[in-house]
Order: sequence, then structure tokens, then C-alpha cells
Amino acid sequence: MITILALVGILSAAQFAEVAQANGARAAVQQLVEGGDWPRVIRGIGNGAPDWIGLAPELARGSDPVAAHDLGVALARGLPRAPEAVLAVADLRRGQAIGVQIVCSAPFAGQDPAARARYLAEARAAVDALGELAGGKARQVCLKELSLAAGQ
Repeated sequence: MITILALVGILSAAQFAEVAQANGARAAVQQLVEGGDWPRVIRGIGNGAPDWIGLAPELARGSDPVAAHDLGVALARGLPRAPEAVLAVADLRRGQAIGVQIVCSAPFAGQDPAARARYLAEARAAVDALGELAGGKARQVCLKELSLAAGQ
């Protein structure tokens, strides 16, 4: 089955998990990139797709620095849409791609100030709405990072 996936690309999060399990995270991410699926995965995460968000730690393990940056930005974009899922995978140890400090700092290049302010307000409201129990320590750190990003 792995050979077939290599020929047709990775179409789903479950298939990615299968390839990562069999061949390792680096090979699975490389297959996503080479097969042209990486942008679709990044868009899915940014749109709040829980299946791909749940695989963010595995995606991070297999990412080169460019892909890691893409992943961090995608998780940040997904934060207002799926805050509980994003915070569940955010790394409190300042991980390269999925560190809560990255995910909750609005790491977008070239964003105009009004769009950035809107994003930060939406992200803060979504994270704040989770309540104390849902996000745990990641929620607290994220709220702090969002405040810092907003200059508050």
C-alpha cells in the first residue's frame, strides 16, 4: 500500500500518518512536498482542519526550516478557527514549528496593521472562549503571546 501512495501522492491525513509510521516523518513530509500536496495541507491547517492539525507534531518532526515556518504560520492562521485543536498540539518548549510562542505570535510577513489587529482580536477571543480547563497551560501562554504581539 505504501508503494501505491508514493505513486499517487498523499491525499489524506490518515494516509500521511500511515506513510510516516512506515517510513518516518521526514520521508512522509518530503512526499507531501514533492507530490505537490504540501500547500493543500498547509491550507487545511490554516482553515482549521482537525485531522491535519492533529498531525502537526509529526509534520514538524519531518519538516525542513522552510516547511517548519509554513507549518507555524498555518497553525497561527488556524488558531481562531480551531483553538482547542491548535493548542492541543502547541509545544510549550518553544518548538521550531509548533511552539506556542510561534503559533500565538501572529508570525505573518507583510500583513497590514489593520488585518493584523483583526487577526489578533479574533485569535484572542477564540482562545479566551475556551475557558481555563480546555486549553490548560498552552492557553495561558498563548493569551500572553497574543497580548505581546498586539503590543499590550
